[in-house]
Amino acid sequence: MFNTLSAEEQYIPSIHRKESDVNLFSKHWKYLPIVSLAVLLTGCLSDDDTPAASTLGGTAATGAPIVGGTVNVKCAGGSTLSDVTDSAGIWRVTLSGQTLPCAVEVSGGNLVGGQTYYSVALQPGTVNITPLTDLIVANLAGQAPGVWFGGLNANAFQQITGGAVNAALGNLRTALGLAALDDIDPLTASFDAEPGDPLDNVLEAMQIAFTNYALLLEAAFGDGFTTFAEQYRAALSEAYADLPIGNGGGSISCSGSEESLTYDGSTAGGPHSDGQQICFTASTTSLAFSGKTLTNPTQNLAVQAPYSAYVFVDTGARYEVIFNGGDLHEINVLSADGNSFYGQFAASSTPGGGSSSLTIRVTAGGVASPDIVVGSVPAPANQFQFCNDLWSDPNFTGLGSAGTLTINSCSFANNVGTISATVAITTPVNISVPYTVTYTYN
Repeated sequence: MFNTLSAEEQYIPSIHRKESDVNLFSKHWKYLPIVSLAVLLTGCLSDDDTPAASTLGGTAATGAPIVGGTVNVKCAGGSTLSDVTDSAGIWRVTLSGQTLPCAVEVSGGNLVGGQTYYSVALQPGTVNITPLTDLIVANLAGQAPGVWFGGLNANAFQQITGGAVNAALGNLRTALGLAALDDIDPLTASFDAEPGDPLDNVLEAMQIAFTNYALLLEAAFGDGFTTFAEQYRAALSEAYADLPIGNGGGSISCSGSEESLTYDGSTAGGPHSDGQQICFTASTTSLAFSGKTLTNPTQNLAVQAPYSAYVFVDTGARYEVIFNGGDLHEINVLSADGNSFYGQFAASSTPGGGSSSLTIRVTAGGVASPDIVVGSVPAPANQFQFCNDLWSDPNFTGLGSAGTLTINSCSFANNVGTISATVAITTPVNISVPYTVTYTYN
């Protein structure tokens, strides 16, 4: 047993979680299908049958975001698409008549010396453009990505297959040898180009370890990728380890089954900084965070139902994971010998600075629907957080067999989010309605 807390503290975990769903701010998306149907009932209808469209978009970054960069998208079929990255490096285009796969290029903006980076997309959704995706393209193509992109033809697009992309990703992971990449797909992982984001930290560490990126890129063309990169692995690993994980009090976006917890450090000397946020995936058999996975825990049988506790051992620290029923509740951080209590990870405070009253207004054809007010909704911290999950959220687009909902644009500033969308109904009538939804966080 780890007698680092009082009996009350150790065996009766404090209630930090307000409800089992950690990602509270995304809950308001589920109101949108209802709002969309309400718009139809107002009579603001159009006879235009606009076909549904899908999107490609993501983050362009080298560690810092690529701001003002021009993104060009070439697909196996259809015209070239373009966009400009915003202050967070975010870009997005709407596919209309294009056939995947697609190749993506970013240039200009705050990139220096004519630098360009490339990426590939096998399906609609998130597509990042970074030095990591650039290396994947180089390994996939067997030549300089810029030369490959400039000479794209039908044969080249046929070579962009799931198997080929996965093989190139595997070669990248082997060459760099960084555990943080084992569970992250640089092409499709949602991330913030901010210090503390695990994928962004990899990009930052690469800048430190690989002082001549051009040589690394050239090595990625062929079989010498691993041989060249392995001489820099120690420097890369050290650089990554020196970077803080989490945003040091800022917000951090988690995906899938991950849950965001914030560290409250009561004792100096622990492995984390006060206010640090980390995305955890926890079960009674494994604990995954910051590119590592801990297994073979010891159960703390002194913790009583409905709570349970499992202790995972890491280099220099132990993590006592507390569950409330089947839900992750909090994580106590202990010294390696279990005799000192460093601090605790608990449910992160709401992104953007607390819980807000959310007002949703729909406008179609110049007519606004009655406001819908939703209480206790955490405000997003930035445009990426507001927009990113929305593009693929089935709660938003889930109209079932009745039709489809297409997001045309999304923005967020000064606590106001604006979405331009089109709902196309095929049953029982064939109609299309463009409209705007405004979210105001008070």
